Amino acid sequence: MNMLTRKIPFLLLIAICLVFQSCSGMKTARSAGSTSDPLIGSLIRVNVAGQGYNFHRPWNQGSPSTHTAIGVIVQGPRVLLTAQMIANHRYVELEKLETGRKGRAEVEVVDYEANLALLKAKDPDFLTDMRPLELTTEAVSGDLLTILQIKGNGNIAPSESPITSIELARQAFGGFFLTYRLNGSLQYRYNNATLPALKGRKLAGLLTGYDAKAQTIDILSAPILSHFLKEATGENYRGFPRFGVRVVPTDDPQLRRYEGIPDDLEGVYVQQVARGSAGEKAGIKVGDIIVEMAGYPVDRHGSYPHPLYGKVSLPHLIRCVFFAGDKIKVSVFRKGKTREIEIVPEEIPVKDFLVPPYVVDTPPRYYILGGLVLQELSLSYLQEYGSQWLVKAPIGLVNYQKNQHAIDPGGREKIVFLSQVLRTSQTIGYGSLTDLVVTRINHKAINKLEDVPRALETPVKGFHRVEFEEHPKVIYIDPAEIEGINRQIRQRYNLPALQNIAIK
Repeated sequence: MNMLTRKIPFLLLIAICLVFQSCSGMKTARSAGSTSDPLIGSLIRVNVAGQGYNFHRPWNQGSPSTHTAIGVIVQGPRVLLTAQMIANHRYVELEKLETGRKGRAEVEVVDYEANLALLKAKDPDFLTDMRPLELTTEAVSGDLLTILQIKGNGNIAPSESPITSIELARQAFGGFFLTYRLNGSLQYRYNNATLPALKGRKLAGLLTGYDAKAQTIDILSAPILSHFLKEATGENYRGFPRFGVRVVPTDDPQLRRYEGIPDDLEGVYVQQVARGSAGEKAGIKVGDIIVEMAGYPVDRHGSYPHPLYGKVSLPHLIRCVFFAGDKIKVSVFRKGKTREIEIVPEEIPVKDFLVPPYVVDTPPRYYILGGLVLQELSLSYLQEYGSQWLVKAPIGLVNYQKNQHAIDPGGREKIVFLSQVLRTSQTIGYGSLTDLVVTRINHKAINKLEDVPRALETPVKGFHRVEFEEHPKVIYIDPAEIEGINRQIRQRYNLPALQNIAIK
């Protein structure tokens, strides 16, 4: 693949990295004895230089940026922090709070869906004098959590807030995980992104969000951290498993009458079963009522009684109590009878999604054909329409993203679409076309971006015939004109390459 960067941002990124490197090994004005809190030996500053991508201009990168987080030392020793901190990173550096000593770091395990990452130092001895912080999974509503910020001189600045609710909340890259919601104010005075939250002297979670207007603080809970760390000790990290079943509440009386659900029956209605999912393999069917899972009764809203947290949404039980490959016993009500089914949840890799939920640490894939910019659809592309992308992005593309597990892909591995048309002498009349799904080129099905150059090997009657799902349905391109069009594009748009795919 071609890594495309503009010269000025790239040079700026190099400068940022050199600034980090030039400070390595230097001590700050504070002395090693300036702090006495033993927690200092369990926390470390993480400095990150990164550069993201522009999915609507896939040949461009975004502006370089720098971030600072407070990581937590865990067994290994390793550094635990949120994954959003190291997304699209170019340089990661660890900085000890007491001495200011710095050292390079690399990502050992990252789970963007769960928003967690584990770093290790390049120098194996760099963290040996640090003290791993113990986790506690026993925080409950009403408990006070202490959020730690670090001042510029390395001293801890704590603030306390109570847990007001425990629920599943959306993480930076789309996953929903058990979150402690706190009520309180938090002032980001020291430019620290990831912040640890403690119950007593034990780690209870990591801060992932703060709403200053609503005065709410979101803490990714210790049970999620614990699951991640346990899974990370294996040879192959398998992530958080999926069930592959979409359910809806059964409190609608008309649904209950239509489906013949007894008045005294609790449980949730199976509305959709993803193709190839653990649920489908186990025999779960649309119309089933899930009434019990792993021995826990399921209520009409899809919650089960957690021994510590009270009612918790069912996905937490599936994804965070169990690991990929575990067996879960499920009771379903079907056609008047209760059946016992055994499900083995499994991870679904991001690469296997028809529309990936995120594209991180790799540039967008594209192919420019005679001025037509072809890409693979991802949520990252849709999100560039802004916070209201669900209503502002093209409805056809949003439909593919929202219903990808239910629709028949027709053999497609990805959704290839025309994102825009670069204006050239050969694309007159096509300039306004955007966001059209490509179905075939030269009568060959386009199931992924790599199919495009293969299809171009066999023109139809001397022309390339590009077919779409929507109007204008077909566009014709003269192969003899492509070389000239490509020259125009390179000169006009200053593009060093016209594609970013791996062609075997």
